[in-house]
Amino acid sequence: MTMLAAYTILIGLTLGLRYRVFVLPPVILVGWLVVAAISSQPWSSALIFAVLLQMSYLTGTALRGPTRTTIAQPVDAVSGSNMH
Repeated sequence: MTMLAAYTILIGLTLGLRYRVFVLPPVILVGWLVVAAISSQPWSSALIFAVLLQMSYLTGTALRGPTRTTIAQPVDAVSGSNMH
């Protein structure tokens, strides 16, 4: 169960940092099927997978958000416009 949680958090963070498109439904569906097929407690393991994936995806998205906008578009403090 601990390995499932660790891998799920890593997958969710990676998806949150990498993808802008909402990719959670297909990943949850495929992950739910895989976890349910290989686990001795399919419902609880699949539920833990889905919840941890969503939480870590949102964390990855939050980590990506502020840094990418401030680095990509510097704003001149005096005029309030882009430096280009």
